Amino acid sequence: MPAVLLPEHDLGRDVRFGGPPAVPLVALTFDDGPNGACTAAVLDALAATHAPGTFFVLGANVARGGNDAVLARIVREGHTLGVHGYWHGVRRLFFRDLTARDLARSIDAISAALARAGLPPVPVRFFRPPFGFLLEPTERAAEDLDLMVVEWTLSVGDWRHGRTADDVVAAILAGVHGGDVIVLHDGDRTHQRSAQRCVDRPLAAEVVRRLVPALAARGLAPAPLAAVLGLAPPADLTRARAAH
Repeated sequence: MPAVLLPEHDLGRDVRFGGPPAVPLVALTFDDGPNGACTAAVLDALAATHAPGTFFVLGANVARGGNDAVLARIVREGHTLGVHGYWHGVRRLFFRDLTARDLARSIDAISAALARAGLPPVPVRFFRPPFGFLLEPTERAAEDLDLMVVEWTLSVGDWRHGRTADDVVAAILAGVHGGDVIVLHDGDRTHQRSAQRCVDRPLAAEVVRRLVPALAARGLAPAPLAAVLGLAPPADLTRARAAH
């Protein structure tokens, strides 16, 4: 589970962890991108398995340049874009104004990157704080920008050294239920060690290729994050079920 300091009073109303367990849908979410070839490989795997994903991107990774094409591909292929902050750190999350500034900066970076790739801006609805660390100033800052905070219900440490795709898939299958928001990583914070090859997070794509059919065998289907959280219109939910 995320490292969360639970909000009080009227806070928490715009924080989501997962969806209704009775609905046989799960969300595949990816943190710390975009990361060039690693993100492209995940997109290839999602396309091959006909699965939607949600990418919580870091503003610094978008703004540095070099990832415009893969960011545009996320949008063109119908996946969801969210923000994971500008830097992958928690210090600024203690301050509402600094967090709001970083979130706005991230959204501006996304719009600029998409414009360079020939696409119009897209709505950004979701924010996942780095490490899932949630404080009152963090949520207030998200609220200032009309962002919903989305944590996760299932994380199996896919970033840990020495893990294999089989390890990660087995760990997910051991705990997965309907309504889960699964977190994987297509990037390694703000590192991008190669522009040509997937060096930082080579497991994610293979995990997707193995996980999606295994979920189907259990009667579970990946769906857009909004559908899993119960935020999508009924027609969108029906389409998500029909696709699998």
